[in-house]
Amino acid sequence: MQRNNRTSWFRSGAIGCTLIGAGLSVTLDALAQRLGGADWWIWATEGTAGLVVFMAGLAFFGDAVRYRVHMDRDEEVSGGRK
Repeated sequence: MQRNNRTSWFRSGAIGCTLIGAGLSVTLDALAQRLGGADWWIWATEGTAGLVVFMAGLAFFGDAVRYRVHMDRDEEVSGGRK
């Protein structure tokens, strides 16, 4: 079970960090669009999409934290043996 938690932790953490960065980038690009005078629907749609991607990244990152807690708990139960 520990191997499965480690794989899930790594996968969720990597996906979460990637989505957080991508979401922030898209949201900041929407800000640049707004400051550049683009039509409101362009920057509003792009900003909304960026925030959705960012929130999805936070969800994946939260899962990674949960799997890390499971890994630590499994290690406590096994007495530090791997």
